[in-house]
Amino acid sequence: MKNAPPPPISRSNTALVLHDMQNDFIKASLSKPEMAEVVKRTRALIDLAHSLPIPVIYTRVENDPAMTYPPEREPYLHRHGSPICVKGTPGADVIDPLKPAPNDFMVAKVRSSAFYGTKMDALLRIKGIWILIVAGGSTNWGVEWLARDAKCRDIVTVALRDCTYSATAEAQAASLANIDDFIGYVMNSDEVTRILSRAK
Repeated sequence: MKNAPPPPISRSNTALVLHDMQNDFIKASLSKPEMAEVVKRTRALIDLAHSLPIPVIYTRVENDPAMTYPPEREPYLHRHGSPICVKGTPGADVIDPLKPAPNDFMVAKVRSSAFYGTKMDALLRIKGIWILIVAGGSTNWGVEWLARDAKCRDIVTVALRDCTYSATAEAQAASLANIDDFIGYVMNSDEVTRILSRAK
């Protein structure tokens, strides 16, 4: 965030968040070199987080037929098309290269926000976490939403420039600029890796 000191990332106050890295969102894109690189860098960060250790938190959209929009509002709230990330289907699962470990945390979402109606608040409070290093996507939708909701709760977000993605380069750049200017911080994964490796 502009004109703010660097976030005091440490092993006691920081968690790695893997945002919505699910089959229905990105499995079809894994063959693209740029997405393969995002996944490779993200996998390295997960392995580092496990080795330190710091908490690793996955968010996952679980569209539940029992949690649809109120019928009179649905036409104005729902982006129409085939349902994706439906609860209990393979499309809602995290992609194979980034599968959670048994001790990782899963935050299931019924809306776009990682905080709305989830256990995220309680999990961070119990763990003493107030800095979130975030990988995943899409940056201009869920990641920026997470960062805004986090700031409202006095939680610092560090979005990873090279471990996040958007549908277009323009959307990615605009969203990262929003986060860096007003909401949180934007860093590269190698910079965060160096900080975490030295952190206590």
